[in-house]
Amino acid sequence: MESLRSSPHFDWISPQLAVGGHVPVDFYGELAGTHGIRAVVDLRAEDRDDETLLTHHGVRLLHLPTPDMCSVDDAHLDHGLRFAEAAMEAGEHVLIHCQWGIGRSATLALCLLVARGMPPLQALADMKSRRAVVSPSPAQLGCWIAWMERHRGVAPAAFAVPTMAQCQRIAYAHLGGGATGTGTA
Repeated sequence: MESLRSSPHFDWISPQLAVGGHVPVDFYGELAGTHGIRAVVDLRAEDRDDETLLTHHGVRLLHLPTPDMCSVDDAHLDHGLRFAEAAMEAGEHVLIHCQWGIGRSATLALCLLVARGMPPLQALADMKSRRAVVSPSPAQLGCWIAWMERHRGVAPAAFAVPTMAQCQRIAYAHLGGGATGTGTA
C-alpha cells in the first residue's frame, strides 16, 4: 500500500480497495493512470459518474443508485460485492464511492472486507483509521448488520455479528466519546 497514495477524493482501505467521495471528471485520468483503479462502484442516487469517459480511461463502472443516508438494498449489495470481488480476484484496484465517502460507500466496503475474511469490528476500526470521516448512518449500520446476519455462514471465516452499540462506538467515536478500536469492551 506504500506505493499507492491517497487522493483528495478517496483513501486506500486495503492494497486493492479505496473508499471515497465523488470523483470529478478531470480526475478520471489520474484515477486510472496514477492510482491504477480499473473498477468503480458509484452508489449515488443524486448523480452518476460518466461511464463513457471512465471507459475511455480503461475503468469499468457499476452504478448502484442509493439515496443519501439510506441503507443499500440487498440486491445492490450483492451486485456490488460480485463486481468488486471479481475485479479484486483479477488483481485490479477498486474504488467504491458515494457523494462524500461517509456512509453508502463505507457500507458496501465493510461488507466486502467481511466477505473477504476480516472480522467485522476490525473492518470498521481499520476503515475508520484510514478514512476518519467514515460514519455510516444508523440505517446503514443496520443494513451492514443485517447483511452479516445473512452471510455469516458463507464468509471465509466465522465471525460474530456485532451489535449496533458496538458498531456505533467505533463509527461515531469522532463525536467525542470512545476511542476507535475493536469495540469489544
